[in-house]
Amino acid sequence: MNSASLIDQQANLTLSGLACEFARSLRPLLRRALGGTSTGCVQVDRAGKRRLIRYFAYMVLAVSDALLRADRSDLPTDDERVAIPEGLCPREWRVTDLFRNIEQVQRCLKEEVRAYFSPVSTTVDVHMRAHEIVERTFRAIIEAAIEVQLARQAADVSAAQDRLQKALAALQHTEERLRVATSAAGIGIFEWRGSSRSGVWENRQMYQITGQPEEQGPLTAEQFMALVHPADVDLLLSHFRSSLMSAQHVHVAFRLSRVTDRALRTVEMFGHFRSFVEEDDYIFIGSLSDVTERADAEAKLKDADRRKDIFLATLAHELRNPLAPVRNAAHLLGHDAGNDPAKREWLRNVIERQTGHLAHLIDDLLDVSRITTGKIELRREAFDIRQAVDHALEMTTAAALQRHHDIVRLPLDDPAYIDGDPSRIAQIFSNVLDNAIKYTDHGGRVVVRAAVVDRQVCVTISDTGTGITADALPHVFDLFVQGSGHGEESRGGLGIGLSVCKTLTEMHGGTIAARSEGRNKGSEFEIRLPISEAGKHEAAHESNGLERRSSARLPILIVDDNVDVAMSLAMILDKHDIRTAHSGEEALQIAETFEPRLVFLDLGLPGISGYEVARRLRARQASSRHLEIVAVSGYGQPEDKVRSASAGCDGHLIKPVDVEALLAVVSRIAASSPSN
Repeated sequence: MNSASLIDQQANLTLSGLACEFARSLRPLLRRALGGTSTGCVQVDRAGKRRLIRYFAYMVLAVSDALLRADRSDLPTDDERVAIPEGLCPREWRVTDLFRNIEQVQRCLKEEVRAYFSPVSTTVDVHMRAHEIVERTFRAIIEAAIEVQLARQAADVSAAQDRLQKALAALQHTEERLRVATSAAGIGIFEWRGSSRSGVWENRQMYQITGQPEEQGPLTAEQFMALVHPADVDLLLSHFRSSLMSAQHVHVAFRLSRVTDRALRTVEMFGHFRSFVEEDDYIFIGSLSDVTERADAEAKLKDADRRKDIFLATLAHELRNPLAPVRNAAHLLGHDAGNDPAKREWLRNVIERQTGHLAHLIDDLLDVSRITTGKIELRREAFDIRQAVDHALEMTTAAALQRHHDIVRLPLDDPAYIDGDPSRIAQIFSNVLDNAIKYTDHGGRVVVRAAVVDRQVCVTISDTGTGITADALPHVFDLFVQGSGHGEESRGGLGIGLSVCKTLTEMHGGTIAARSEGRNKGSEFEIRLPISEAGKHEAAHESNGLERRSSARLPILIVDDNVDVAMSLAMILDKHDIRTAHSGEEALQIAETFEPRLVFLDLGLPGISGYEVARRLRARQASSRHLEIVAVSGYGQPEDKVRSASAGCDGHLIKPVDVEALLAVVSRIAASSPSN
């Protein structure tokens, strides 16, 4: 080759020509560069190859652009920067592999530069400038890649810090909510270390539950176990051992004595074991709740349930007891015993006494129902307390004589008036007397004293009976409590009489108290009631409930669907003109021609009810003739009496009817009769 052609060839080898050569041979150049790349940073798949090709093409074009600018005397300076398009550097690429791939492309371009200038045998400046441009451009590319990586790392660190801050804030909020919740619920939380058997941490509620001073730090395992009730130590330890072996949660309730005041509390523990770094060591994380009130309530419920079962069994027993002699008496009256006047009278007394006992049991049950529902009402009036004491003694005399008791009465010399319900006050005294008679053995003594002390009437009923033990004494007025507290069987009754006495006494503004020195030392009940101002005035009219009886013969209609009830009442009132009816229709038909002066009317009639019968009788009543209607019903609540009165009834008697009360009604009407 001559010198002229060589000079022409050198003139054609320019930087712009090199840039054009790069563009013309871009595809084979990229394939060669791709063949020598490091693919350890990415998964070599179609998408990965496309990303590498785009990145390699970007570098080749950056060098070509620098060559073109240099050919126009616009050389890049050392501080010129290269901007890498977004997405050319995937986040999953490692920095070392990225730089190795950049170096591979740079090597391929340098080889391409050498090949481009190889036809020239001598080194020229343009060749050197081409290598310099390639070096500077790749240095700028590397710096840009480093900046991208640093920016990504900074963004990652910032994002991680943000996530950490959010996590810490969320943890702080969770801990705050947990503190509020545990504080509101009174839950103690603690952490124990197994190897040292020491408390690692406790919250404030834990200190309050155990009574441990907070400044003394958490309790050790030994200190905590020393607080546990001796009877519950084995229970707690067995739960710990079984849970530790089975990796199950601990859930156990036990009793412990607080550190400060030694108060016995019932607590409930939840917790679980967590393995620790050291071998054969663990952390126990648990919670402790004071459930004393709940445990006491559960114990009371169990006791109430037990007493309820006893009460139901006692009720069945007490209801059957009077039925046996009544049935026997009824059998004997139908045979030879009915012909003997003495036996007949004895059997009549048996039936009367036993049915009275049944009525007393039913009254007690109704009183408990009225008291628990708040429906009991007092019919207050000013009366002499001595009347109530006398009435109570009359009601219990038969039972005292049967047991051969000596009843001693130490009465008031002067009247003492109280404002109350005479029948309810008499019920209080009779219930206490009945209790004293039952729990005093045959031949014992019952003393009734009455005195005025500090503007109060004090009635004391004492006996020489079985007495009351010290542990049973605080519970004698509880519902369904029976017996003397010595473990002996009940001597009758439902265990509700004294509870009713306490409620009725307190409703009258008074107090009732029980005293006893123990087994076989007898007992004493003291009832105190406030004196009424009415006592300063003239004594009220006294009455024993029996009105002056008249010999006037009254037309009386007895209406009851129970034939036995109707016929037995007719026999009691056989001195009067009696008609009986067993339905509402029959009663109305009889009343049209009979014109009764007094009607004893059962309210629960079939067909036409007693209420409707009363209304129709009132509608037919002649203005010149007075008719008195007395309701007879097994329902005696205040609302029942209001309903019967609204239907036109003048009175309301409760089944089984007190014969004396019935006769008093008849006597009162007979006494007011014009024919008398």
